[in-house]
Amino acid sequence: MPLVLNSSSISGLAAVGGLSSPQTGSVIQVVSAVMTGGIFSTTSGSYVDIGFSATITPTSATSRILILFNSGGITRPAVVNECLRVQIVRGSSTVVYGGGNILFSSSATQFEDFPSSYQCFDSPATTSATTYKIQMQTRLNNTCSINTGAATNPATLQLLEIAS
Repeated sequence: MPLVLNSSSISGLAAVGGLSSPQTGSVIQVVSAVMTGGIFSTTSGSYVDIGFSATITPTSATSRILILFNSGGITRPAVVNECLRVQIVRGSSTVVYGGGNILFSSSATQFEDFPSSYQCFDSPATTSATTYKIQMQTRLNNTCSINTGAATNPATLQLLEIAS
């Protein structure tokens, strides 16, 4: 069967190397977002939304989503034992807790524009639009910030649908 293109569909793909179903492990789609809201700061000891998210609509309920998050820089004050924590959330479910305390130090050392990144897999088991968002909290309620390198290295969030 020949490949046929018209204004609303493509037919004949199965005859061109079996492209009708992706191989396990292949990337089906990529969604990318860049944090444009500038620096986000909080003193909250509870997780709060930083106003940064991305939405993907999986093509198969068996697909896995590879989540790649770059903080765009993190700043922590010169306060003994202060740190911030980041988590990635799908709906109301925590997908990944950001590895514990970020920039934790038992000394009064200030960290500025410290880069950090996270990656994890999620299996949302749906073909509905799925939103992943970033949340953060502080350990001791002092001001901590994320996306502090916004001018030259803003926070990014990539969602890759992987065929299973």
